[in-house]
Amino acid sequence: MRFLPIDTYEKFSQLAGGIESIITALGIVVGAIWAYRRFVTQEEKYPYITFSADINFICCQRGYWIVELISIIENKGKVPHKFRLFDFDLFAIFPQDDVEVNKDFGGQAYFPHEIVKGSWKPKRFSYFFIAPGATSKYSFVARVPDDASAIMLHSWFEYEDRRKAGHTAEKTVAVPDKAATGPFK
Repeated sequence: MRFLPIDTYEKFSQLAGGIESIITALGIVVGAIWAYRRFVTQEEKYPYITFSADINFICCQRGYWIVELISIIENKGKVPHKFRLFDFDLFAIFPQDDVEVNKDFGGQAYFPHEIVKGSWKPKRFSYFFIAPGATSKYSFVARVPDDASAIMLHSWFEYEDRRKAGHTAEKTVAVPDKAATGPFK
């Protein structure tokens, strides 16, 4: 049996070590490119959440509209998200009010009368979460004076991780004419 000289083994070992170093360096570069594309270019470091608000008029009774205020959160991402704050408010404008604008809200029409303020999150919970791929609907039944002209629902939440920004959603609707409501008087 014939063996290779020792210096040949040493050369082979050095060559294998060099190839291993090159492959390791290439692996690090490929991993860095992958991470950059995934978290910076594709923006996976940000939550992939859709958030909306809606108002359903149920009926008009004894001077008030019964309305359902709704917020819907959909997690289209791949990770769950925790929220610590999830609140809403409902404001109205009446026929006798001047139509003013509010500089705090970018010059939008100002609804001066607070109807209700609350939280979608039950008081017994310190936070809530939404799982990946899940859609959650939250509702609150309120009453609105039937002589209001229009109402505006603001809804907002903040992530448990304060480094992430929160989201807001609004819905503004005209209050229906009582005469057009049929038997619900």
